[in-house]
Amino acid sequence: MKKQVKCLFYILGILFSLGLIALLVYQAKDSFVKIWQNVQTKYLFLSVGSSVLIYVSMGMSLYEVLRIMGRRIGKSAAIGIALVSTTVNYAVSSLGASGFALRAHLLNRRRIPFGTCVTASIVITVLLYFVLAIIILQGSVLMFFHSSATPAQLLRNFISIVVMCAVCCAVTAFLFNNEWRSKSIRKTFRLINKILFHVFGALIPKKRYDDFMDQLDEGIELIHKKKKKMTWTIVYVCADWLFTILVLFFAFRAVGVHIDPGILVAGFAVGMMATLIPILPGGLGAMELAMTAVYAQMGIDWDAALMATLIYRVVYYILPGIVSIFIYWGLQLSATPYRPLKGGAHERTNR
Repeated sequence: MKKQVKCLFYILGILFSLGLIALLVYQAKDSFVKIWQNVQTKYLFLSVGSSVLIYVSMGMSLYEVLRIMGRRIGKSAAIGIALVSTTVNYAVSSLGASGFALRAHLLNRRRIPFGTCVTASIVITVLLYFVLAIIILQGSVLMFFHSSATPAQLLRNFISIVVMCAVCCAVTAFLFNNEWRSKSIRKTFRLINKILFHVFGALIPKKRYDDFMDQLDEGIELIHKKKKKMTWTIVYVCADWLFTILVLFFAFRAVGVHIDPGILVAGFAVGMMATLIPILPGGLGAMELAMTAVYAQMGIDWDAALMATLIYRVVYYILPGIVSIFIYWGLQLSATPYRPLKGGAHERTNR
């Protein structure tokens, strides 16, 4: 029953968001037609190119973290896995759990242990949220100096920054405090086993838990020893956010708006906070409305700002989502599973 109610709220959230966007577009349809007739194609292509570089950066950050932990996969596979696991979160809003599960599945098919997948995901998530917190802080400061932000907006931004920093601190403590990590995972394991026993009458064997803990500890230990080699990972994470902002910048240029970098970052920061609403996939509707409202407050034409944010939605979310469907099947077909043989050897199996 709870699952059905959750799905119902999720569907209602999507329908409401789509209805809101349709209403906004309908009210400005005449202006939209004029803007689209004068749209500059070269900037649309630059926006799409920036979107491609976003997912390349994501994949390379994953590749670098795995390399540091002594696990190697192809760069093209890492980019494909990053694309698919990220875009699935846009369709299924589950606070990143759906994307993590898919990433772990695809990496596991390439003989990357589950514990290593968890470690890599934790490291990348901490870096992503830390950089995003800096972007939101910068956006808040810029909004304050442009005198366009209300006290309520500044308060929401401050709360978001505190929450993201708290998440980063908690996850960092998880990585560096062995005793706390061991206790928290042990409690989580017991809780999951209780749920499985009551629902399915089954238990996770302790051997699998021990293997997972060994893999996790090994991965974290390697990260500690080779933290000086994290430079490229940090560079790729920063490049990820830079190209994300450039997608929006070129979207504005496509509709003929020359936007100040400070105003651009301020609106982008507000839009990113709207994407954190759990019942809306990718902040659908909320992001467009929040961004457009901020840019309109800063003197940009409402219709042009709305068109730019819709282009951003299509280029950053929808097009990669469509492409990821084909990439997913390619990743599934290209993976070569292994099955254990007697004596500890491995046999390659083909589908």
